[in-house]
Amino acid sequence: MSDTLLRVFGWRALLIHGDPCVLDRWLWLRRQLRRGPVRTFDAGSGNGAFSIYAALAGNRVVAASFSEREQSDARRRAQLVGAAGIDFRLLDLRELSSHADSLGSFDQIICLETIEHLSDDEGLVRTLAGMLAPGGSLLLSTPYDAHRPLYTEERHPSPVEDGSHVRYGYSRERLRAIAEGAGLRVVGEGFISGVVSQALTNLMRRLSGRLGVAPAWALVLPLRPLALLDAPLSALLRYPRLSIALHAVKPA
Repeated sequence: MSDTLLRVFGWRALLIHGDPCVLDRWLWLRRQLRRGPVRTFDAGSGNGAFSIYAALAGNRVVAASFSEREQSDARRRAQLVGAAGIDFRLLDLRELSSHADSLGSFDQIICLETIEHLSDDEGLVRTLAGMLAPGGSLLLSTPYDAHRPLYTEERHPSPVEDGSHVRYGYSRERLRAIAEGAGLRVVGEGFISGVVSQALTNLMRRLSGRLGVAPAWALVLPLRPLALLDAPLSALLRYPRLSIALHAVKPA
């Protein structure tokens, strides 16, 4: 992402950078996230968009990613948009349990589109639950097992943890069972990214393969406002959403 875009449009430029479905995830997250001086852990912080959003909402944020390049870019972006005080940690979530004590407890944890990359998804959620303070929230999203495959996506991905998905998706029942098995109480569920967002994602992937990422992004950008039609069209067509989202709370 160009630093110029961040200076002109602020942190929201990160929501239209790359995957068209990032904006959908933020729209769900902003309805769940507690604002103010609460302590937040972003497990799998990616380009830093959600960590920066939480910091600007007043949260004290610890952002974890295994990618040194992503963390370096996210740190620079946070400085550019004035999101001070984010603690960026270079951390492999597969080893999170060994870092949990030093990280301390959190009032809320963000874990979006992450558990499908790890073989031990239940172990990760148990560790995250253990890091929550009583009354704290886990805000989690992951692919829905009934979604239609995106362009280049495999229905039966390799179980090898190489950074890509190790499973296709989760049912509502399976995700709830994982959360409850970790001692959490589910207080909200939802679905993210319908037919329009998925069509834009497929288009961007196809164009990226032919023209490169930057030209593909530029060509798809004018079409992104069509996402306003996502919810009504998905309902009308009964089109399965791409991701399932869950809000779970640790009992006080």
